Amino acid sequence: MAHVLKSDETSYSKERFLGDIQSCVAQLKGSQITEEDRVIVTVENSYEFLIAFFALVEIGCSIALVDCMADAREINEIALDSESRLCISDRPLLLSDPIRTLLVSEIVRDGGRNSARELSFSAWSSREDALILYTSGSTGKPKGIVKSGHSFLSNLEESMEIMKYKSEDVLLPLIPFTHFYGLSIVFIWWLTGCDMVLCNYKNIRTILKAVTEKGATVVDGIPSTYYMLTQMCKKREKVCVKVRDSAVRMWCVGGAPLSKELAESFYDLIKQPLLDGYGLSEVGNVALNTGDFREGCGKPLPSVKLKVVDNQGNELPAGETGEIYVSSPGVMKGYLHLTEKTEEVLADGWFKTNDLGYLDEHGNLHVLGRKGNEIVRKGYVIYPAHIENRLENELKLRVRVVSLQDEKKGAYMILFVETRQTFTQQIEQAINEALGSILKPDKILFLPTFPYRPNGKVDFVALQNQAVQWKNAREEEGKCMVQQ
Repeated sequence: MAHVLKSDETSYSKERFLGDIQSCVAQLKGSQITEEDRVIVTVENSYEFLIAFFALVEIGCSIALVDCMADAREINEIALDSESRLCISDRPLLLSDPIRTLLVSEIVRDGGRNSARELSFSAWSSREDALILYTSGSTGKPKGIVKSGHSFLSNLEESMEIMKYKSEDVLLPLIPFTHFYGLSIVFIWWLTGCDMVLCNYKNIRTILKAVTEKGATVVDGIPSTYYMLTQMCKKREKVCVKVRDSAVRMWCVGGAPLSKELAESFYDLIKQPLLDGYGLSEVGNVALNTGDFREGCGKPLPSVKLKVVDNQGNELPAGETGEIYVSSPGVMKGYLHLTEKTEEVLADGWFKTNDLGYLDEHGNLHVLGRKGNEIVRKGYVIYPAHIENRLENELKLRVRVVSLQDEKKGAYMILFVETRQTFTQQIEQAINEALGSILKPDKILFLPTFPYRPNGKVDFVALQNQAVQWKNAREEEGKCMVQQ
């Protein structure tokens, strides 16, 4: 029997949960929402999110999920692009007519004596536009990824079987429910019939409490969350012992490439592996590490095919790096209103991920980073992911590479290093020795912490802006010296 457990000691039974969903369904239908409508949901992880989302599923609406940190301007653009009638939010928003906004607190109320009948996914799962996942827009205008209900659910059912979820499990998701990864855990929770803990996934103390006091058995998070956890465990031995002795049987990670250094550091402390996985909103889960191997994202799901290709589209042998192509029944219908963009990435049954990686001799997938970030400098092609992985693995440093245009070299390469050490000369020397003349950066900048986006990933745009500001200031200093 599924429950929702909150970290503030409040718990909800399955009967209460279903009753509150029926109450929310009545509220939405009273607002003239029908199965013909498309509704935006932009709500933080909460009991209220779960009620509102499953109420829309029960009605059979098309649901557009938008990051809860998106501002009113971006949400308004998405609402117009998706032709949504209604936006359900946990904060007041001023949107253009005729888009209506409902606060989630207004439609999620105690269901009282409402009948606790089981949820029906039939109408929603039969929709070709059941789910529209909007990208964050960090690299351009947000795109709406259109998923059919059937393809979304079948991909999750296959994932559940591979990872062997149990009805006795207690899930602890540390990712936003408005993203594919987070929403996947929500559905796995419901379909498995297990328990789930809700907590503030941005706060390390609430995470530790959920892990050590709430009986969590499966934790899902992004690499930066596990980095915070390992740092806390390194500083406080008692905390480390509690985490190590907790009931967690699977520590799952996704959403960004997992460095070898973080994987090894976590294993040394907790004595359990981080189970890496690879998936995209466009195609669903692709490969999952079940623990048979310490490194990599595991083998593809049985229904998924993947290959690694060179720049001409030729398939590469094991061990060689190239772009990852995926063929999956979980693939999207396309990008909403973007036919040309859809045709660019979907061809002959294959989705071009724009991710770089390779398959090892066992058929396990290893993901290195994004394609298109290559740097051409002095005639050499340099992959930032290669530099970042090498320094993390060899020197245990968290680094990010930013490239700026340069007339003489073709590219001016700046390396950002995340460290709180004040004496950085030795670090700089070690970096230059490890990379050699070809990969050696033009400038190394040290930051006490990287800027991060709301989803926990490093904010590359913010780093790029800092690099531009530093280079501009340096050029201004040069001009002043010439004038003097």
